[in-house]
Amino acid sequence: MKLQNKIAIVTGAAQGIGKGIALEYAKNGADLAILDINGEKLNETAKEIKELGVNCSQGVGDVSDEKIVQGFVQQVIDRHGRIDILTHAAGILRSCAIVEQDVKDWDIVVAVNLRSSFLFSKYAGQQMKKQGSGAMVLIDSCASKTAEAFNAVYCASKAGVRLLAQSLALELAEFGVRVNSIAPGTINTDMIQRCLRDRASLYGLTFEKYLHEFNEATPLKRMGEPEEIGKLCVFLVSDDSAFITGSSFNISGGRECH
Repeated sequence: MKLQNKIAIVTGAAQGIGKGIALEYAKNGADLAILDINGEKLNETAKEIKELGVNCSQGVGDVSDEKIVQGFVQQVIDRHGRIDILTHAAGILRSCAIVEQDVKDWDIVVAVNLRSSFLFSKYAGQQMKKQGSGAMVLIDSCASKTAEAFNAVYCASKAGVRLLAQSLALELAEFGVRVNSIAPGTINTDMIQRCLRDRASLYGLTFEKYLHEFNEATPLKRMGEPEEIGKLCVFLVSDDSAFITGSSFNISGGRECH
């Protein structure tokens, strides 16, 4: 197993991409520390992880709250003495026309997507720098590279995540720490299903028609699955990718992201 005896933090692990990543790490032997604001669903993820024969600790809280992030990272250090892997997958989305965007919604999306990426990178990065090793994967988005109508705040926040990862890669390389990001396209999660329904309405289409058109515009003619993101993450945090840092990897079924 590629991640045997590794200690991995995964955020947003209650569902969707975060859960898919956490389970793939567990299948590859990593011990997990998972965090999400949804405690009930996080319990389900933790149960599934433990059934795979690895250890799992968990925390419930807002990933944009500095005290919660700092405290959670410190708990992992106190328990294990190190952090080998950080994968920050927590995120939210609010579809709206820019000129109608509520400022509070803008601030919430930026906080959960970008501020939290900074906080986890800062505190996990301090430990990785100290121990002289580690790998981070931040989840950005194809929307960080290609603008989308009715999705400005998500695009802007995820572009920030991508550039944060690249900057971190430059700063931490000399300390043996690698940092990359992944840019998913349309992945089959509850968040994306809600997003597509909202955007279908904004375009005056039914959800079924909008989904069909979206899939038809994807060369592979389907949405991706969370575990497919997880498999790429396993590669990026394992020794198989020891010479890869500062890159953003598209996983979009062939849709252009540039």
